[in-house]
Amino acid sequence: MNMPIKSPDRRHIVRLPAGERFQLRYVRPDDRAKLEEMFARASPQDMRFRLLGAVRGFAAHMAERFAHLDPGAEAAIVATSLPGEEPEEIYGVVHIAQDAPESDSAEYDVMVRSDFKAHGLGYRLMTEILQCARRRGLKAVTGYISPDNSRMLVMAQELGFVARRGEDNLVEVRLDFDDLDRRVEDELSAG
Repeated sequence: MNMPIKSPDRRHIVRLPAGERFQLRYVRPDDRAKLEEMFARASPQDMRFRLLGAVRGFAAHMAERFAHLDPGAEAAIVATSLPGEEPEEIYGVVHIAQDAPESDSAEYDVMVRSDFKAHGLGYRLMTEILQCARRRGLKAVTGYISPDNSRMLVMAQELGFVARRGEDNLVEVRLDFDDLDRRVEDELSAG
């Protein structure tokens, strides 16, 4: 069922609504230090939203984990400064992980650098990872969001996720690709 990434060196440039441009590409092992720097700059609120609690050594742990993903069950995309801009910086990362390579669904997580919020980068990263999930043959993507993370809840709704109250007072969001396709077809037929 799972189709691994065919072109892990795929990269392209995107422009955000305010005109900022970034390179989007898959995470590489040599991104470890740049990922750690991005995670280390996270605000306390971003840490709480991302981890749903505090974790010691978060930056180093997450950087190491993302730099060495299991390609059969995971994928991660980073938004970086443009090629040729030195030193290269990472502004955001989005990740999907399946429980097992044969699973037909994955859980997502996304984080944008705290000093670069509200520019549309998280939304753009999410659209990229959802395309990746479809290319891998997944049927659904889920996530867990703190109920006070209103930006993430709005973004999930805009992307077509369906929300329900989950365990531990979290909001579980789920995007079933077949349901999304049916909703889009219904809207096109009605309009």
